[in-house]
Amino acid sequence: MTLLLLLLAAFLLGSIPFGLIVGKLLLGIDVRESGSGNIGMTNVMRVGGKLPGALTFLLDFGKGSFAVWLAQLWPAGETDAPIWQVSLVAVTTVCGHIFSVFLRFKGGKGISTLFGVLAVLNLPVGLGAAAVWLGLFAAKRISSLSAITMLATLPVWFLLIPWFQGSSVTWSQFGMFCALDVLLFYKHR
Repeated sequence: MTLLLLLLAAFLLGSIPFGLIVGKLLLGIDVRESGSGNIGMTNVMRVGGKLPGALTFLLDFGKGSFAVWLAQLWPAGETDAPIWQVSLVAVTTVCGHIFSVFLRFKGGKGISTLFGVLAVLNLPVGLGAAAVWLGLFAAKRISSLSAITMLATLPVWFLLIPWFQGSSVTWSQFGMFCALDVLLFYKHR
């Protein structure tokens, strides 16, 4: 029962449309009616500039990080939360962003929230994915291309990092993030 409540909280947290909120509060516009129509950082930056875009990124990143951090603390005094449980909360948070209940299940593309969950769940994987995104964005200045390329490499990071660390792959985490990867690819079509 507590896992179900945690997943519900993660989905609701992920559903908060910070790009829309930033657009309305700072820019006085509905970002869904401008630019690409997406509520994410790239569109907010496109229609409102760097500050609103950066704020959107930080808030979306933050909700992902907070959800995973909370999931790791959930057992409160017991043993650590199982990695599959924390991974499921992470994936659920990103799905909340993509299928926001506050926007009739039409949310963003999930990349900023994905980076947030990875920063807490598996920092080396998150840094590897961020390096791919940032490197390609610096070279090409195309956010969607950077995101798709990063997504293509994400399963590789989940396999390589444990190998370099001399540990084993957490297959439940790998499987969940591969499934999420497919969904995120679909959102970037």
